[in-house]
Amino acid sequence: MKTINEIIRDYTTGEADLESTNSALARAKAGFRFEPGKNDITEEDRRQTVVGYYPEQASGFGLLSTGTGSMEKVRVSGGKLGFAVNEVQPDGTTNCYAEVIICGRTYEVLGDALAELRQAEPAPKAQKEVDMRRRTDLAGQETEQSCRQGRFLVTYDQDGYAVKARRI
Repeated sequence: MKTINEIIRDYTTGEADLESTNSALARAKAGFRFEPGKNDITEEDRRQTVVGYYPEQASGFGLLSTGTGSMEKVRVSGGKLGFAVNEVQPDGTTNCYAEVIICGRTYEVLGDALAELRQAEPAPKAQKEVDMRRRTDLAGQETEQSCRQGRFLVTYDQDGYAVKARRI
């Protein structure tokens, strides 16, 4: 069975029509469907839609996802939407995640501009249990550790041996 992303990609490329897309979304238990007139992409819309190698080369019609469960039909011109979807912070992050799927390609939205999807950093692996090894760098200190069992405050003696761990 196709994933929801594959179903939407096929719809935006024209490989599937609105009716078959809605059937596939129902089988995949997507929890949403496309409504005619609201977020359908017609054959005429697809003929006006092009994507290139770079996000700023995308023009035409696509679907905007902001995580609300509905995908709105939007017009893209030169890699930009006609309005800002989110606010870009000074460090490059946004106040809410949004993406546009256009002609089978998915782009992240930064303000009103399309951008390549950023690779998410893998979450650090959680240690199984409290680390009670000798740590001379932590001699005479208390430090907090997180593990699968919860958060602990670990006390080290003057030689760096862990002498006590209590749950916090």
